[in-house]
Amino acid sequence: MIKKNKAVNKTSKIIKINKNHENKKVAQKTKLNLIGKNNTNMPKKYIPGKKMVIIWSEFNTMPFSNKRFSESWIENRINVFMKFTLNSLKSQTNQNYLALIKYEDKSKDIITKILSKYPKLPNNVTFIAKSKYEKKVIEKAKGFDYLYLVRLDSDDMYHKSFIQQLFDYKHHISTEAIINQNGYIYDSIKKQIAKFPQISPNYYTLIYKVDDYISGKRYKIPGGHPNVIKLLNHEILKKPNYIRLVHSTNDSSTFRLANRKYIISDKNRMNKILNDFM
Repeated sequence: MIKKNKAVNKTSKIIKINKNHENKKVAQKTKLNLIGKNNTNMPKKYIPGKKMVIIWSEFNTMPFSNKRFSESWIENRINVFMKFTLNSLKSQTNQNYLALIKYEDKSKDIITKILSKYPKLPNNVTFIAKSKYEKKVIEKAKGFDYLYLVRLDSDDMYHKSFIQQLFDYKHHISTEAIINQNGYIYDSIKKQIAKFPQISPNYYTLIYKVDDYISGKRYKIPGGHPNVIKLLNHEILKKPNYIRLVHSTNDSSTFRLANRKYIISDKNRMNKILNDFM
């Protein structure tokens, strides 16, 4: 009998430990989900101020493959940038922004050589070495109250009204990010387009007080854009504001990501959508 009681007590103890472990895991998960607060429908507490809008693109600074340093890869990606992303930037109804296309320093000679084959870029669009990026952002942000850092991959597009939307937007005083959750995916080879909603895509804007940014404040987002919605106080834009481009040198995008029920087969409608972006 004594042995049986000891066994029962030991089993109860194990069950109690397991329950405590599970409770701890649930608590940690709940804490993670509550860190980023959705301010979209909250009463606005907004302090007016001048905004500096800077679009930042990682041209070949993401360590997905060493082919990003090759001349052929760079040439192909610059061609895609010129044909789609640059046209989207030039079509923005408000040109009061700076677009910084960030590249690895050791790619400078190749990038300079390839860019020389194209017409001169607009004054508000520039390719910049990674080592010079932060200094340029701080230099341009000085004298403003808010810094809006807009994420845009160098082969994607924003709606031509997007920069104006940002200038018109009055964010909550505690908001750290604005997230676009609706847009499209476009296969530029097969000429297919589909609606492409996402919960926390790579189409977001980080908001800083300029003084805080200059002082060194940076948001930490481990895991990248999927965790922006979990880790930062945010607001959500419902308008379809982005196009993810599928092309011959994609490293992660494919039209197979699209839900078949969202494919738009009407070519006139597809062309109208594209015209709204470039």
